[in-house]
Amino acid sequence: MERGRMAKRRMWPGRVAACLLALVFPGLLLAGGAAPDYSDPRAWAALPDRRNPSMAVPDPALTDRQGEAAADVFYIYPTIHAGLWSLNASVDDPGYRRDVATYLLTSQASSLNNVGRIYAPYYRQASLWAYLRAQSVRRRVFDTAYRDVRAAFIHYLDHYNQGRPLIILSHSQGTQMAVRLLEELYRARRLERILVVAYLVGERIGAAQIPGLAPCRSAAQTGCFVTWATVARGAEPQLLTGAARGGRPVCVNPLSWRADEAPVPARRHLGGVPDSFDRIEPGLVSARCRGGLLEIAPAPSGYAHEGGDYHESDINLFYMDIRRNGELRLRAFAGGR
Repeated sequence: MERGRMAKRRMWPGRVAACLLALVFPGLLLAGGAAPDYSDPRAWAALPDRRNPSMAVPDPALTDRQGEAAADVFYIYPTIHAGLWSLNASVDDPGYRRDVATYLLTSQASSLNNVGRIYAPYYRQASLWAYLRAQSVRRRVFDTAYRDVRAAFIHYLDHYNQGRPLIILSHSQGTQMAVRLLEELYRARRLERILVVAYLVGERIGAAQIPGLAPCRSAAQTGCFVTWATVARGAEPQLLTGAARGGRPVCVNPLSWRADEAPVPARRHLGGVPDSFDRIEPGLVSARCRGGLLEIAPAPSGYAHEGGDYHESDINLFYMDIRRNGELRLRAFAGGR
């Protein structure tokens, strides 16, 4: 089953049905099992010394270079757990592990396997249904997810990083986790020494939300973050959650890597990779930031979406743009050390 069909079936079932079930089962809240032990390789969806789907490429012209990469990529994946009976995923659930590896490591994490060794922890992420629960329940569920991500990141810093340049890649719920991580640890762990860039995609993030870390203003800038949330021109977001803090929401256009509202033509689109993950499609869309959203035209087929909301395709729609930008920023970072 292609990623888009899986995503629509598992990640984003009908909102009306979800609301009804949340009302019928108001007390439903089961934990996702014990916290992972990140000293155990089985707690990781991707480690660079173990074969995994983040090493895939959609075209034979591309190469997985993790064996020789000068940097690391810490990847935090989006919501894929849609369990009704457990609002936190179990990292031991074979179905959950399979979906993370098959769909998300392939379509998202692999976009940076040309520049970085990829580390991706399994975590007890919040179910899609958790977004519909009362605030007190949501807080407990998302705190559980965050504790796992934080523990994995600390383990990565203490045992794997060894001073190597770091790129963070996250999407949707993963970006909620990444922003919280950077708010807490960017200064505390002096990450400015190693952070090349943070691709914090698919959420609303204010320009001053992360103390010490500003939005990127150019394609080669380092020690900064980029973010965008994709919709077809004229459409409204349906899957975007949360609200920006610290000013208006940032939008960095992945065709220009500038945080402005200048339109960028499709000829500058280096290429998306459709849900089938079997080809590169350059020149597919033009893009313009407007009101904190990234508007694209035309609305492409073959990329998971909900109406005009291309949230599910925020990363793979700009797969080659991210891949080449990672190379550029890493060269700039190495030249400035």
